[in-house]
Amino acid sequence: MIKLQKMILKEIQKPVENLIRETDNTFKKNTQSDIDLINKIINSATVNKGKQIRSTLLFLLAKLNNCITDDLPIIATSIEMLHLSSLIHDDIIDNSMLRRGKKTLNADFGNYISVLGGDYFFINSLNLMKKTNQDLIMEIILKVSKSMIEGQILEVENSFNFNIDPDTYFKIITNKTAALFAGISEIVFVLKNEGSGSIEKFHKFGQNFGIIFQICDDMLDIFSKNSGKDHFRDLKEGKITLPYILLLKKTKTKLIKNFSDNNQELLLELFKKFKIKDLYFKEIDKYYTDGVNFLNSFPDSIYRKSLFELLDFIKYRDY
Repeated sequence: MIKLQKMILKEIQKPVENLIRETDNTFKKNTQSDIDLINKIINSATVNKGKQIRSTLLFLLAKLNNCITDDLPIIATSIEMLHLSSLIHDDIIDNSMLRRGKKTLNADFGNYISVLGGDYFFINSLNLMKKTNQDLIMEIILKVSKSMIEGQILEVENSFNFNIDPDTYFKIITNKTAALFAGISEIVFVLKNEGSGSIEKFHKFGQNFGIIFQICDDMLDIFSKNSGKDHFRDLKEGKITLPYILLLKKTKTKLIKNFSDNNQELLLELFKKFKIKDLYFKEIDKYYTDGVNFLNSFPDSIYRKSLFELLDFIKYRDY
């Protein structure tokens, strides 16, 4: 299944695969150092670089909006570095030893070096974005960075909060995850200058995309066999995500608060009994529909087709 999904993603990325390759090269070129330890950190950290969904969204949306600029790979590289920095810091906070089935940077080097590694990618991200000489884009990436940090702090503040309300949950994921996708969409609008629509509509599309992405991630933590981490990892780390909030609305089970490896199967049965997966799809329908409506406002093209497929991919993915 995971192999099939990777093939599907490759097909989605096909119209912009040359830009993705160029981004990979730009990333390598702009993270090299004459300090041996930094190069070891880079090699360890980039094992978990991921699916490049953010770069793919940037490229497809830019092509859809007829953006003509040579800066796209530089912008994409900056975004991927910012994302990677946030993952490294996230793994330190959660004391995670695995990400996508592979060792995290802190598993290889410990927290002290990993903090510096995350900072290294963050500073490189800002330096690279500065090379575009576009103040508006720099403002967007700084705003996004602030929002991501605020989201992370709010998440930590609500660790093991079994009474967390949906509004707080959505505020966390909107700041921590969806803000970067919203920023990507805003950048595309800014790059076009005379583009159709409004920056608010672009922002909303990216934000909806990011919310779908994160809610799906939270479901994968419980149901997926291909996520690269053990089930209920979020719960073990004190993250009370939407699936748990939905389940607690249906039943006042104590299995969530008193979770242990011994009651995993019992908890999983409750998720199935109360059809939490169905509720998940119902929950994201409005975000998905808004995303489809936004894309339908553009003329038909290979880029719009790929964006529809990307929207479906993040909604139905299993890894």
